[in-house]
Amino acid sequence: MRPVSGTMLLVSAVLTSPALAGAFTGAVPVDVALARYLVVAGVSWVLLTVAYEWFWSEPPARAAESSPSVADGTDAS
Repeated sequence: MRPVSGTMLLVSAVLTSPALAGAFTGAVPVDVALARYLVVAGVSWVLLTVAYEWFWSEPPARAAESSPSVADGTDAS
């Protein structure tokens, strides 16, 4: 997954929405809200990359499945 993608930016914005809203209203300093957003963006990128690898990538082909075996009744010679 790319480090900067729409999904990652959206997830980060949703997770830090209270801090971003507080920065907009003046309840939270802007630098604190941006720091929280950047930390969450990094964590979101890592978690989304791991989730992509686990759930949406093709499993590696196994060498044992492609070679003939004696249990199949095939002759290896």
